[in-house]
Amino acid sequence: LEHIQKSFRGMQVLRDVDLQIKRGETMVIVGSSGTGKSVTLKHMVGLLAPDSGRLLIDGVDITAARGRKLEAMRAKFGVLFQSGALINWMTIAENVALPLYEHTSMGDEEIMTAVREKLAMVNLFDCEDKRPSEVSGGMKKRAALARAIIAEPQILLYDEPTSGLDPIMSRLIDNLIQSIQKNLAVTSVVVTHDLHSALSIGDRIAMLHEGEVAELGTPDEFIHSKHAFVQEFIAAQFSSGKVAETDLLEISR
Repeated sequence: LEHIQKSFRGMQVLRDVDLQIKRGETMVIVGSSGTGKSVTLKHMVGLLAPDSGRLLIDGVDITAARGRKLEAMRAKFGVLFQSGALINWMTIAENVALPLYEHTSMGDEEIMTAVREKLAMVNLFDCEDKRPSEVSGGMKKRAALARAIIAEPQILLYDEPTSGLDPIMSRLIDNLIQSIQKNLAVTSVVVTHDLHSALSIGDRIAMLHEGEVAELGTPDEFIHSKHAFVQEFIAAQFSSGKVAETDLLEISR
């Protein structure tokens, strides 16, 4: 992303977002509400176009991509939306299979083999015939993750993957993100409010503040940042407003 700017109805959300994500890394984007984290994510997959600036994928400028060029670019991506975005009247298996039916010529048997393989990767067994309303919130997130990886994308985007989940399920999702990143050799971009998640899964952490990348570094560098708003963000994750550095270092390991 090169100097991305974006406004909505006269309100500037992204002022100058400049960010390079390395192939194969897990980049975590954090920041307070309204700083443009999800807006940044939507730019990456072409759901939003910037007012100015450029987006390049593998060196190809896709800022103004349309039609087949946009579709070819999107084929590189898998997306886990915050809500999961499962289709309620379809079974879990049908939801996961949908990208293959929409974008490939694979037959039913081949598709179901792929669906069961991906459901196994996210630890979902004996759920393929259930509907989203019949499973827990954590299982919905895992089913949505299976759908995001079914076409074996090169890049995975996660929008608040642990939102609405209890701590145990949140850590399970963190472990799955790390496992998928390793086993599928994908590049991952994760938007989250969850500090524990950011420190444990991120190779680097970018903090958005007032529409710009105000801090960027490894988890250890992030913990030791001298920026006041970074320390405020860290402290706000704890009820006491105080946190021991040793606790943060333990999480980041």
